[in-house]
Amino acid sequence: MEFHFAAGLSYRGTAFNGWQRQPGLPTVQGTVEQALSRIADHDIGLSVAGRTDAGVHATGQVIAFTSPVDRSPEVWQRGLNGLTPDGIRVNWVQAVDAAFHPRYRATARTYQYVFFDQARENPFLQELAWCTDALNADRMHQQAQSLLGEQDFSSFRAAGCQSLTPFRRVDRCEVRRCGGLVVMEITANAFLLHMVRNIASALRDIGRDHDVESMASRLGRRDRRKLGITAPPQGLYLVQVAYPEQAFPESPQPSFLPDY
Repeated sequence: MEFHFAAGLSYRGTAFNGWQRQPGLPTVQGTVEQALSRIADHDIGLSVAGRTDAGVHATGQVIAFTSPVDRSPEVWQRGLNGLTPDGIRVNWVQAVDAAFHPRYRATARTYQYVFFDQARENPFLQELAWCTDALNADRMHQQAQSLLGEQDFSSFRAAGCQSLTPFRRVDRCEVRRCGGLVVMEITANAFLLHMVRNIASALRDIGRDHDVESMASRLGRRDRRKLGITAPPQGLYLVQVAYPEQAFPESPQPSFLPDY
């Protein structure tokens, strides 16, 4: 008999070489699978809602795994938190049916990108945000509304993207000031490779200078080569994955943010 579970993870991406298992390197997947296998005394693999790059954080990552041994959700959660390093936190574990898959059952994903735009760089936020100069959050928010709807996002697609189509549906993109931070929050049915980080980079340009090219114009070019740098990974957080058919606990927000 097999037992099926889903779990919600938070992790600090700068502590790992990305999500995906890599021989000889610390990764989130490898670390969690090793802990699961110790609890079950059996090799256990897992599936994930979305693989994150090195340096990218999560507060709402969702995984699923199958075990040949029966353990309660509380035992799995307690054991995982006891066997994984401080850079990972298991927020919840829940039994699911065998058909559940965290990637293919998801209907939307939400990311936040965090900027710190004070005059001097903050050494305590270097691994948690993109430290930059002053930003106009209201202008960034206004320009971000050009991204809504189903559109061709080739302008924000990394060269290595393997998706068969550049079309994605963005349901919401908000930019707000939170004290000394500026936070972009974006929800879509799915994202292209580096799409959120490229959007964050374009919005940063707009927030710094009102004379730069608009988001609508950049989107219409459908050419990534016309865009500037990709925003660094440490400002990016996967904060929520939506499953309308599943009642999972709400994900926590990055703890250093004021109420957003």
